[in-house]
Amino acid sequence: MMGTSCDRGRSGPGSRTIEAMLPRDHLLRRVDRLLEMGKLRAALSSHYSARGRPSVDPELLIRMALIGRIYAITSERRLCEELRYNLAYRWFCRLAPGAAVPHHSTFSKNRHGRFRDAGVFRLLFENTVRRCLAKGLVSGKDAAIDASFIAADASWQRKVLPANLPDASRASRPVREWLADRTRVPEPLTGTGKGFPSVSRTDPAAAWSARTVRGRFGYALNVMIDTPGGAALEVEATPARFAEEVAAGRDMLARAADRFGYRPKRVAADKAYGSAAFLAFVRDQGALPHIPVIDRSEQTRGKFPREAFTYDRGRDCFTCPAGKALAHRGFHQPTGVHRYRARPDDCRACSLRQQCTSARGRALCRMENEDARDLARAQMRTGLFKRSMRLRRGVERLFADAKVKHGMGRLHLRGIRGAEEEFLIGAAVLNLLLLARPDHAGSRSLAGK
Repeated sequence: MMGTSCDRGRSGPGSRTIEAMLPRDHLLRRVDRLLEMGKLRAALSSHYSARGRPSVDPELLIRMALIGRIYAITSERRLCEELRYNLAYRWFCRLAPGAAVPHHSTFSKNRHGRFRDAGVFRLLFENTVRRCLAKGLVSGKDAAIDASFIAADASWQRKVLPANLPDASRASRPVREWLADRTRVPEPLTGTGKGFPSVSRTDPAAAWSARTVRGRFGYALNVMIDTPGGAALEVEATPARFAEEVAAGRDMLARAADRFGYRPKRVAADKAYGSAAFLAFVRDQGALPHIPVIDRSEQTRGKFPREAFTYDRGRDCFTCPAGKALAHRGFHQPTGVHRYRARPDDCRACSLRQQCTSARGRALCRMENEDARDLARAQMRTGLFKRSMRLRRGVERLFADAKVKHGMGRLHLRGIRGAEEEFLIGAAVLNLLLLARPDHAGSRSLAGK
């Protein structure tokens, strides 16, 4: 049976004393005014029995989790200990002065059961996004996407080949989850990184990354924000691999459009997102890609660059500076690359051969989504592109705040689901703190948003 202790936590003389002691402009007061747990309780109601002894109030656990992220308390044991004597924390959690603090193991039992099944933290985060939309903190014109490496709770020394992991009957929960995901979706999870076939014994879902001084296992915190306001609109956890981060960028754009009707006019990102496929996806979403193009056409070794050749869309061929045609010679489906090559006889007799090629015939490549690359190249020459690159720094500020101020430099939970939970709580807290600024105070609660 679902407990309701938070409903009675601010009554009685002791609670009134705490109410009087807490400053009127305290941060937790401003955050508390933004919270309404009605939707969360409704989502959790089906996961509790209608009979039996009342449980620990799930609202209490959610409020404790928010305190832990706001004040960078990553240990649940320490969080429970501080809740015993910190009056501001007790007030925020609506815990009466004489009430007992839940045992730290209660978090694990609820997190891996009811909270995860009900998607509580995804719901909490999306409620903060809707509040930002209602408050006018989202302009809807400019979005920025980026990813940052977050170290997993896994030692770099404890790595094994996937075949040497224990079977599911003897494995820990993160290993069992990884084995189940690997069986259900084999293709994206079997590869563990080029040249690094090992996985972590304790958290095999984490990817090995050399982005730090010493290689680490970790995850990518993928975030999409609206600029210049800085509200986080979408969050996704992926293993720290560039290919999966780019795929997460597509998922976040599509999910924001589906759930919030958010369709920005411009999308900014760094060069890691500058592939033809991603640029085409952004264009198809109705946005201009303000993203540097991944382009190797300037690596000419002193020969004619690609810009010296004219493409004829009707004939699907290039024309070289000497007026000869480079016909279409094939298409590579996995990479989406069309290949064009001149006739060897034309190149052999050409007076410009020394400036053009040292091969039998000059060859060129054109991406399947070359139109999107051309669009992005044209945008790179505009003033709005430079503005988008400046606004994109807001994502870096979000990462810095999450790691330095809110304790997300290293994950506390294991597995891809644990990483997603921590990222959602962190993004929800950052949105709440944005809303709780004095100039944003006085807004309506999250109920019904």
